Amino acid sequence: MSNKSILAPFDAANLQNRGLLGPGNTTSSQRLHKRCLNRSSDEEHSDIPLSAPISSQNAFATIPAVLISLETLIYVGLSGQKANELWNQWTNWQRGPYDPRRETDPDDGGLTVTFHDFIIGWSVTNRADAVGDDDDHEWRKCLDACGIDAATQDAIMDPNFTYLRRTNSCLYWAKDTIEMRYAGLEEIQRTSLTREAELKQAAPPIPSGSEDAQGSGYQGNVGLTSTSSTSQGQRSISGLQQKGAAGIEADVCGSSRAIAALNAPGYTTLYKGLDQARITGLFDDSGAVAEIEILLSSAPSDFCGISSRFYFALDHTVARYYAAYVKKRAVCESVVIVCLQIPNAAIESLPPNKIQRMLWPSSEWKELVWFSRKGKTPPPHLDKYHERGRKWTFCVVSL
Repeated sequence: MSNKSILAPFDAANLQNRGLLGPGNTTSSQRLHKRCLNRSSDEEHSDIPLSAPISSQNAFATIPAVLISLETLIYVGLSGQKANELWNQWTNWQRGPYDPRRETDPDDGGLTVTFHDFIIGWSVTNRADAVGDDDDHEWRKCLDACGIDAATQDAIMDPNFTYLRRTNSCLYWAKDTIEMRYAGLEEIQRTSLTREAELKQAAPPIPSGSEDAQGSGYQGNVGLTSTSSTSQGQRSISGLQQKGAAGIEADVCGSSRAIAALNAPGYTTLYKGLDQARITGLFDDSGAVAEIEILLSSAPSDFCGISSRFYFALDHTVARYYAAYVKKRAVCESVVIVCLQIPNAAIESLPPNKIQRMLWPSSEWKELVWFSRKGKTPPPHLDKYHERGRKWTFCVVSL
């Protein structure tokens, strides 16, 4: 899927015929209506009329035409110079006898490097980092060395999120921003494939022997509506986009259900703010949790330097702060707040050694965070915070 166009051909033709897709400012980019970006974008941008002209900066987003492309390197936040440097390396691949092949090369049974890993490896890996209280000048030097463009640097360095930014390193936020934007493009690609599959089922049969039946591509217009309407009765294919989005509600932060969950009797509610693309697979088709491991934070993290952990906030406001920083660094990616409700009875039934509490800013807190962030094994008196053999560890933060 990764070496194909981001928009599936049948879907792209339908969007273009409806005035929802047009050419970008380069031959390898395109402008897509924001209500057609991902599984929840129709609801997120419901205030934007579908009839908006393609020249509207507010209504359309510019995205690459192909995932593996120079435009993608620029989209994820690399400067023009850095993007051209990496694209030249990728297109002129110099492979030694033990080097991996590109994911676009024929499979020879050997090692493979994906375009995503290539970007990370040649931008934010093995660079001098800036951490904690290093001044902003040092952070800018680090971002410059990674080849991050000015606009993305400004988003990462936004003074409204200084406190949150300084809880991690410069390379962490640069990598996280690139990965989020790349995942966002993959989410657009998945959404387009879903729409195409449903559109093909809704389209009238193509007569055998016709030009379309022989593979030239769809040229018609499938007009679909839904029970709710905006923009003078027009509605984008919201129902199709939401296929595979079970468990995700629009405007969950402000919904009555979410507000009620803040103080649900008998439950402890935990929250995590992140981009929607990176919770793909969390829910099954019925909306039940399928792979909670998707929410794991990789090591090194605040409380463990050697293995992944779950991190949640008890305070909904803290999760919204995290989500706001995600949105600030996004291009057109959607943001979600995951809510996890745990029965208090289940927590209270755990033996004392399974529940560890640590107060900030205690010396233990500072010591554990220091060892964890350094990827070092903590001293014996901190072993209780990451017991060997424990399957899951939930780190709950209340600031």
